[in-house]
Amino acid sequence: MKLSYNEATAKGCSNLLTDLKLCEKAGFDYIEIRLDMLAEYLKEHTVEELTEFFKNSRIKPHAMNALYLYPEFLSDKDDLEKQKALMEEFLLGCEVSKAIGNHYFIIVPPLQRDPLGGPFIGDAEKTFTDCVRMLTKLSDIAKGYDMKLCFELVGFDRSSVRSIYEADRIVRAVNRENVGFVFDSYNIYLNGRKNEFSELQTVAPEKIFAVHLMSGLEVPDEQMGQDKRCFCDKGVVDIDNFLMNLKKTGYQGMVSVETFNPEYWRQSPELVIQEAYQTLEKKLIENKCI
Repeated sequence: MKLSYNEATAKGCSNLLTDLKLCEKAGFDYIEIRLDMLAEYLKEHTVEELTEFFKNSRIKPHAMNALYLYPEFLSDKDDLEKQKALMEEFLLGCEVSKAIGNHYFIIVPPLQRDPLGGPFIGDAEKTFTDCVRMLTKLSDIAKGYDMKLCFELVGFDRSSVRSIYEADRIVRAVNRENVGFVFDSYNIYLNGRKNEFSELQTVAPEKIFAVHLMSGLEVPDEQMGQDKRCFCDKGVVDIDNFLMNLKKTGYQGMVSVETFNPEYWRQSPELVIQEAYQTLEKKLIENKCI
C-alpha cells in the first residue's frame, strides 16, 4: 500500500504550497488536494505551476476532496444558482486534475452539515434514488476527464448514507466503471461505534478506489464528530481489524491520513505532517501492509 496525506489534517495552519513541500520531504507517495485550499492557491499561483511541481516531484496527486452533494442536485427541483456553484467546483477539480495527472474525486452523499442542527431528515429510498441519479450524471462528466468518483459513506446521524451496505447498494445500482468507494475507518466507526470491519469484504474489491485511515478520541456519543479524529496510533477505532479486513480484499492502493482535529491546527504544519507520516507508516508496517 502507498502512503497518502489529506490536506484537512493541517488545514487550519497550512496551505497547499506548504503541504506539497512538506509532504514530499516527509516521504508521502500521494497527496489529496482539498478544493477550498486549491482555490486559495490559485489566487496567487497558476495551474501550470502546480503541474510543473508534480512533473518534478516524487509525490503525486491522488484525489480531489471533496464534492458535497445535496438531495435536489441535478434534478428538476434543483436551485439553478446552487447547482451552478457546485458544478463549478466539480469542473474546476476535474480540469485541474486533468492537467496535473490526478484521476480520483471524493464524492460525499447529502449531509445535514450544521453540527447543532440534528440528524439528517430524509427517506432511505429517496436517498438511494437521489444518489444514483447524481452519481450517474457526474460519472458521465467525469469520464471525459478520465476521472473516477470515490463515494464516501459518513457514519454519523447527520449523514444520509451511513453504512457500507447502503453505499454498496448505490454503487451497484449506478454500475459505472468509474464509480466506486473511498472507505474511511472513522466514518465507518461513527455508525454505532462499529469496530469490526469484515463488511469491507462484501464489496467488489476493484471498486475500492481509496482509503482513509485514522482513529478518534473517546468521547460521549453526542460529542462524536469529524473534529474528534486523531492519528491512527491512538484512539478508539480498531485500526488493526480495519487493515486486516482491507488486506483480505486484495487492496494495494493508497492509504491517506485525514483528520479535522483543531488541536493539530494549533501546531506547526511541519510537526503535523511529520507525525501524520510517522504514525501512518508505523501502523502499515505493523500490519504488513507495506
